[in-house]
Amino acid sequence: MTSLSFIDSGFLLTESHHSPKHVAGLQIFRLPRGKGPAWLRKLLDDMKQAPPGFPFNQRLKPGTAIQAELEFDDHFDIDYHVRHSVLPYPGNDEQLLDVAARLHANLLDRERPLWEFHLIEGLSDRRFAFYTKVHHCLCDGVTFGHWYNASSSLSADEKNTPPIWRLDDGPRNEEENLSYAQMMVEGVKMLGGGVKTALGISVLSAKLVQRRFFDGDLNIALPLSAPKTPLNVATGAARNLTIRQYPLDEFRAIAKSQKVSINDVVMTLCDLAVCRYFENMGGAPEGPMIAYMPVDLRAEGESEDGNLISLIQVKLASNHTDPLASLQQIKKSSRAAREVFFSASRPAIQYYAMIVALLSLFEEGLRLDRFLPPVTNMVISNVPGSPEKLYFRGAEAVGMYPVSTLPPMTALNVTACSYAGTFYFGLVSGKTAIPDLKKLTDYLDEIVAELKELAGV
Repeated sequence: MTSLSFIDSGFLLTESHHSPKHVAGLQIFRLPRGKGPAWLRKLLDDMKQAPPGFPFNQRLKPGTAIQAELEFDDHFDIDYHVRHSVLPYPGNDEQLLDVAARLHANLLDRERPLWEFHLIEGLSDRRFAFYTKVHHCLCDGVTFGHWYNASSSLSADEKNTPPIWRLDDGPRNEEENLSYAQMMVEGVKMLGGGVKTALGISVLSAKLVQRRFFDGDLNIALPLSAPKTPLNVATGAARNLTIRQYPLDEFRAIAKSQKVSINDVVMTLCDLAVCRYFENMGGAPEGPMIAYMPVDLRAEGESEDGNLISLIQVKLASNHTDPLASLQQIKKSSRAAREVFFSASRPAIQYYAMIVALLSLFEEGLRLDRFLPPVTNMVISNVPGSPEKLYFRGAEAVGMYPVSTLPPMTALNVTACSYAGTFYFGLVSGKTAIPDLKKLTDYLDEIVAELKELAGV
């Protein structure tokens, strides 16, 4: 039996029907030369013969409360978890996104292992797709990316690549037969660690307040300081999903010319596109928006799976008339946030982020949004992927789109993933909050073109 950490369990505690807590990926492949639907269906049959490894063979232990535990599922049903859909001919990307959006809106069954895999065939140009979703309590985007890479190969000649659920990371911690004395020692360690973490959270909070008010750093974002926008509503269960892709070299060139990071470019692109969307809808935000920026807390060379990310609040641009000035402003905000947060311990950063996230949950559950400003306006994330072309049993991966989750009272998540020289964007929104999400992606295209021109790319 395996115990989830309190951070991992937090994704279960904060889940609701309107706010599912799973992450997903939409991989698009092209059939190998000379292969057709028969090959694809045989592929699915062969994949179903692969038994699941850890954590794909684990379900939640019934009766666990605050800190969840996993146990082996004795009644695992591969046909429940691995499913097959066929798009009406001729299948296009919009049909694929409609199917993926509906699948993404549904909660995972907590009485079974917390994942689903869908093979979707029928796309034009000899393409098919894998849509895979896994509960956030089991992994973050970085871990999910590692699993994707491990269930792929670098050669089209490799025909025995394991499906993603066949991977076996091994349990993160196993129950041991501890003596009473050992249990006492472990309890003291946990208590000491808890006191140290609580102190770290207090110090981090104090540093944010000092930096913002006493040092006068306007680049620092504090909780409950975001402007009210149409994004900050209870989203409902339905989801919209759109995708975009851009050459990665263009983002590198913009970043190099302006002496910023690629992540700064992504943040600026999203900020400008969302503000332009609101302006054309007749209601620009009053003041700079606040974005959640997930950051990987793993040290260089560390490959531990699970959830080792935190959500840092970053203040976006206040002036949107000059895109390059906006880019520099977001660079300063991002640096300021990182300086403060990364001066704290990893547990303090994670628990602080969870406390802030709970504020949004309380706002939604208690309808406090009528009196309080939002905690954040949207989520903007950048996940590294494989720099090399990947294959699955001879089929070339031609698209790698992240499909992430929405926090409470936050109706937009934009996640980018680099893969084989291309930047793939997945945009997820509450369907009622942003019914025309495709229009927002049109503004992304406009802003990318403007940034390239202004930066001389």
